[in-house]
Amino acid sequence: MKTKLLIITLIALIGLCSCGKSKEEKAQEMAANYLKGVLYHFDSYEPLQTKVDSSFVALSTDKEAIELTLNMLKLFNSAQEYADKVERAESSMEIWSPSGYSTAFSKGEYRRAKEERDNNQELLDKTKERIKNQFSKIKSRQSYLEAEALLKIGDFNGWKVYHKFKSLNGAGTLDLFGEYVFFCDKDFNVESAYSREDFDAINKIMVAISESTELPELGEKLQEVIF
Repeated sequence: MKTKLLIITLIALIGLCSCGKSKEEKAQEMAANYLKGVLYHFDSYEPLQTKVDSSFVALSTDKEAIELTLNMLKLFNSAQEYADKVERAESSMEIWSPSGYSTAFSKGEYRRAKEERDNNQELLDKTKERIKNQFSKIKSRQSYLEAEALLKIGDFNGWKVYHKFKSLNGAGTLDLFGEYVFFCDKDFNVESAYSREDFDAINKIMVAISESTELPELGEKLQEVIF
């Protein structure tokens, strides 16, 4: 009787164990919970693919380094916008350049174009300085990970999850496909999340930064990556 009871208990325990969620299931649940607060129409959300990989301590998975690089990417975009505005303003200045036949209107247009050029040039210069500071911060973080935290490099520190899905757009008229990269702790709690597009751009910049010792060199490497 005791033997029979023991067998029944073991079968029940095995059944409970087999009902435990897999890594993929935990990752899927994590992604769905996160996207509830992101998508316009979560009721239309449909998971398509979920991949789970171990994440190890490294520059490419370090949250601080990723955030610094993401901010640097935004600064690059801002710098490009200011540079474009400077170029357009200078083109207008050439068109309305004062001459002996200038009218009050053309002089006003020239003055407005020059003010726009000067304002955007000032913003561009400030942004370049911020990029320089951001580059220094990332290089410092890289040095920390490679030297002071050398013993942690290669240590398992959680999960990297790739998740592809589809859901309706804001108007609720078209299916949109989305891709996210999540970094989670060992229990699949989200520590950081990025769109696949942002994460790929961040990775390219991080590789270029890690291989560069100064900004001019970084600029050359980024041109190789982008073009």
